[in-house]
Parts: sequence; structure tokens; C-alpha cells
Amino acid sequence: MSVYRSANIRLTDGVRPELAEVCLPGPDESVLGQYARMGPQLDAFHAFDKAHLVMLLEAGLLPAGDARAMLQVLRGLEASGATAARAATAEHMHSGEAILTDTLGTEVAGKLHLGRSSGDLLTVSFRFTLRARLLRMADELNALRRVILELAREHLDTVMPGSTHLQHAQPGTFAHYLLAYASAFDRDAERVRQYFERLNLSPAGAAILNGSEFPLNRARVASLLGFDGLALNTRDAVWGRDLETEAHTVALLLAGNFNRLAEDLMLWSAPEFGWVECADGFCGTSSIMPQKKNPNALECLKGVVATMTGHLVSTAMVHKNPSAVPVFEWVRSMSDAWRGYDEINSALPLMRAVMQSLAVHPERMAHSASRHWATATDLASALVKHAGLPWRAAHQVTGIAVRLAMEQGVHPHQVDAALVAHAAQRHLGRPLQLSDTQIREALDPQASVERHRMPGGPARDRVMEALDLHAECLASDETWSEQVHRRIDDAAARLESAIDAALEA
Repeated sequence: MSVYRSANIRLTDGVRPELAEVCLPGPDESVLGQYARMGPQLDAFHAFDKAHLVMLLEAGLLPAGDARAMLQVLRGLEASGATAARAATAEHMHSGEAILTDTLGTEVAGKLHLGRSSGDLLTVSFRFTLRARLLRMADELNALRRVILELAREHLDTVMPGSTHLQHAQPGTFAHYLLAYASAFDRDAERVRQYFERLNLSPAGAAILNGSEFPLNRARVASLLGFDGLALNTRDAVWGRDLETEAHTVALLLAGNFNRLAEDLMLWSAPEFGWVECADGFCGTSSIMPQKKNPNALECLKGVVATMTGHLVSTAMVHKNPSAVPVFEWVRSMSDAWRGYDEINSALPLMRAVMQSLAVHPERMAHSASRHWATATDLASALVKHAGLPWRAAHQVTGIAVRLAMEQGVHPHQVDAALVAHAAQRHLGRPLQLSDTQIREALDPQASVERHRMPGGPARDRVMEALDLHAECLASDETWSEQVHRRIDDAAARLESAIDAALEA
């Protein structure tokens, strides 16, 4: 990586590959080249060309000999790499026709485009290509969710302070904290599944506005390409752009969730906290300060949300124009966006690897939870339960007690009945009869956690219940992903079988 960041100097491990893939600069070819010339969509154009030819042949819209000749050429490209061959033509969506023209001449190759337009070529390739990235996103997200649940099970009893406004609030457990993100990631997974149902519909045959006067079998092409149905209205199938904006929104919401997790972990890894620590392989150091251990992975993860925000805003601006105007703006926006989806799909395994190797320091968390009045609310609750005070009066008495203790240098575990009675005297004009034991129990962080037993709360048995629910949700999402992958793989096999049958006829 550098002359100053190597293993066994300040840090004991070299740079982990998950970090290098996401955060470290590389040559232009690796960073930009794969997105040039509609590179991410070339596989989709190739599959569409083959499926379209099979359909034209089966529908009797092409002479059998011409269809077989073109299918043979397209098959032949795959031996040496169809994507590279198509990229070399610089013809983007029409690269198949360009190659066929060079090989077979215009009399044969000119028949490929029957019933199609650049419009459905683009929209099929968009949905086909994004579908693959969306499924990878689902798989990577599921893997991260599993790590989150495993880590939560390890920290059911790791007490830590909560915070609001960056000030200590009520205590909880690290497990309960992690399940907050399990909940957020469950919603992300649900959004991916819901969006996939809208995305995985085929625009093939819609052409540019009205479809075709030729009797194209749209359903057959959809089936061969692994779509679950048709994007029915031929105008909307090509010009409806909300799907692209929604894709960015789904990705941005996911990036925002792991950004918040990375923000917290980065803060808590500071020496002033010392609650967690990233593994050396996910950290960097300084070229001038050799003692530094900088949480580089977390910083890079936080940056992804900015990238996705930019793509969402850019896409919204492109598609604010009249519905059938922005063609090349859309092509540019779509080409740029693939990098954003790829960043998400690299960031998720990086986040997972960080969490798998995260060092958690329960003793530091517990120490913090006991020192900064995180259980003051529990003391107010004790005044309601044991002294019969209205909540607001109990709240005020507790506030006075905290102030008096801070002025006297008394820590929470040192508060006794006399100090609380003094606070009550000031506010109520009379003392209260609470025992030292009742006050100590109220101010104990571990006991506080166990008292919060409402559904979804941090008490141990409630967290265990929630873990089971999250595990069920994850298992359902994993099953869904497996089924979708199988359907798409089956469709690819059907396409190749159809080509085999055409070539053998």
C-alpha cells in the first residue's frame, strides 16, 4: 500500500483485501475502464440478442438458416469472451449486429433488429444488469445480517451506556444496540425484495413507444431472460424512469444504515471511549505519527452514502425533463450509476469483515455505564414506585439529586438515601423514606437493563426473543434469494437449450 503502512510496524496485519478493494486507489483501467462503453450492460445485450433470435425463429419471423447462422456466430463469441468482443466494436447496445454484419453481411445481420429499438435494448439491459447487482446486494446484506446476529448473541450481557445528543442516556446492552441495526437491515432486505418484484419485468418487445406490428412473442423472450413477467404498457416499459430512481433510493437507504453503524464504531474506537477496536488489517497509520491507528475502513464505509446521494440527485435531475426527451443524459447517468451499485456491493463485505473481527471491550463499556448517571431515570422511577410521587415530581427530585452529587463529587454508586432525602426536601419541602438498598438497585446499570422488559427492550430474555425473530426473517430472505437465483439460472439454461435445439434442427 505505501512505504509507511506495512505489517509489524505499528499494525500487526497487512491491509485486508476487503479494505483495498473499496478504499485504495488503483489504475484508471480498474477504476474507470469497466464502466466505459456500457461495459456492465454488454452481457445483457448478448443474452437479449440470443433470446430475441430464438423467439424470431420460433415465431417464423426469420428464415431458419439465417437465424441459425447468427446464433452460431454469437455462440462462437463466447469461447474467447463475448463481452470483450462486443466492447471492441464500440457499438454498445448494437455490438451484436455489428459483429454479425462483419461476419455474415448485412443481408443476414440486418434481420436481427426486427421488432426492436434502442429503447428496449437499453431498458432490458438496465433491468437485466441491475437485477444481478441487486441480487448480489441481497446476498451480501444477508451475510452481514448473519454476522450482526452472531455478534449480538455473544454480547447479551455486555452492558453499555446509551446516548442522545452525544450525552449519556439510559443503559442497554451491546446486543440490544446491534439489534437496532438488525432491524434496519431487515427493512433494507424487505425493500430489496419488494423492489425486485417491480424490476424483474421484461420490456423486451416494447421497442420505443408502441411495440411492433410484427407478432413478437414477448412472453417467450421474458422467460428466456429470467424475467418474472412483462412490463406491459409499451410506452411505460421504455420511458418509465421511476424504477431507476427507486433503485438509487433503495441503495441510499442501505448505505445510510451502515453509515450510521460505521459512525458509531468510529467514535467508540477513539481512545476517549475505547469501547471497540478495529482489527489492524482494517486500519491505517500516519506518515509522520507512527503511533496512529486510524480506522480507515470505517471512514471509507461512511463515504459510500455520499456517492449514493450524488447518484440519486443526478438521476432525479436527468428525469425531470419531458418524458421522452432525456436519452443520452439517461445513458450517461445509467453508466455512471453502475459504479455506485458496485461500491455498495464492495462496502457490504467490508462492513461484514469489520464486524467479524471487531474487538469489543465490555469492561470499558460497563465502566462508562456506571459513571455518568445513565440510570437517573431509574432513580426517578423508584421514587414513583416506593415513595408514591407523581412522575414529574420524581423527575425534578432526581435532577436535584444528580446536581447535588456532582457538586459534591459523589459518583452514582455512592448515592445514598440521605442525599435523595435532601433533594426531596429542597423540591417538596419534605424528605422521602427510601432505603440505601432501593437507591443502589435503582442506580445499578445491569439491574436497569433487566427491568426494561417490554417487547423489544434490552432485557436479556427480550433480546433473545428478538434474535429468534430476526433469524427467522433472515432465513426467509436467504430462501427467497436462493429461489430467485435458481429461477434465473434455469432461464439461462432454457435459453441455451433453445439455441441447441435451433442449431440441431
